[in-house]
Amino acid sequence: MDQNKLVNAIAIIPAKGNSTRLPGKNLKIIKDKTLLEYSIDYAKSSKYVSKIYVSTDSEKIKDLAIKNNVEVIDRPESLLGEAEVADIYVDLINKINNEGITHVIGLQPDHPDRQNNLDKIISYFVEKKYMDLVTVDKNGTRNGSVRVIEAEYVKTGMMSRRVGAILDDCINVEHDWQLKEAEKKIIDGEYYESK
Repeated sequence: MDQNKLVNAIAIIPAKGNSTRLPGKNLKIIKDKTLLEYSIDYAKSSKYVSKIYVSTDSEKIKDLAIKNNVEVIDRPESLLGEAEVADIYVDLINKINNEGITHVIGLQPDHPDRQNNLDKIISYFVEKKYMDLVTVDKNGTRNGSVRVIEAEYVKTGMMSRRVGAILDDCINVEHDWQLKEAEKKIIDGEYYESK
């Protein structure tokens, strides 16, 4: 199966001008690059991403995006502040010609040290037939580094707004040694026992 024919993705980078916790966060610099530019470069590394969009209210961010050959879509005032990022994706995809787009890749700029190859994430998403995939940290906490969504759910606004992740460090018993590990955890009381 040729995934190149199955995937025509766009990347959306939500990058507002003001951040509550760290003012000017998206323009902060690490090694001569802004956090925004790290996300742009990450999106450009993918053979599946046909177009990159930045959703912003900031003139500085718009200028930087244009300088990096990225499309800019004005973010409405209603989607500033602590707006759900899913609403930003829905707003943007419905402002562009979205015909033929199969996947939306959400890349929040506050993750310049991404660890995974974007095309591997997209391939994994397609192989597993997911509808929505989010990255989580080692503790299982959703982190917003990458989100892959089937475009039809974004276009219709039917995507989940409050996606979470929870880590369950349990054993998937498929072999004897795993059965023994599970048994040991149960004997040691390292499991949830419903009362």
